[in-house]
Amino acid sequence: MVSRRKLNSTKSSNLLTKCGIYCGACYIYRAFKDGGEFLDTTANEQGVSKEEVKCEGCSGPEESLWRNCRKCSIKPCLEEKGYVACYECPGFEGSCAKYENLRTFCSNRGEDTKNALNRFKIGDAEEWLKEQDKKWRCTSCGGSMSWYEEKCHHCGHTLYINKQCVKA
Repeated sequence: MVSRRKLNSTKSSNLLTKCGIYCGACYIYRAFKDGGEFLDTTANEQGVSKEEVKCEGCSGPEESLWRNCRKCSIKPCLEEKGYVACYECPGFEGSCAKYENLRTFCSNRGEDTKNALNRFKIGDAEEWLKEQDKKWRCTSCGGSMSWYEEKCHHCGHTLYINKQCVKA
């Protein structure tokens, strides 16, 4: 059964995911949107052409997703159960190993997917997106950054030292 409901529709709705990840800080998404040397570096690290580094966010059209995102195990699980997002599933509260593994992985890079999904559940997705956009910006130049950057790809400012955020 496929659900016809959608997560809250916003101008940035492609960045809303079914599992609570913020696509706006994905290095593939950032390279695709920001271009320049960051795109060159990302393409080289991934072993693909610059034209292949493309993603519009997890909620975008299937053909616009990065290759790893096309292999997502969460989407088919939700579709099979008729849910739009993980928070609708009874397993969301701790019994779903698939979600718990993802949540742990994401928390190691500074994301709280459970909080995100709880915010989506109460209709607070738009405010959450604004907060995430602000969170994932360089404190020096204000440029967007990705989860794994240690130096800003816009200005070169050191973002993290020993996983601690560096303020400008």
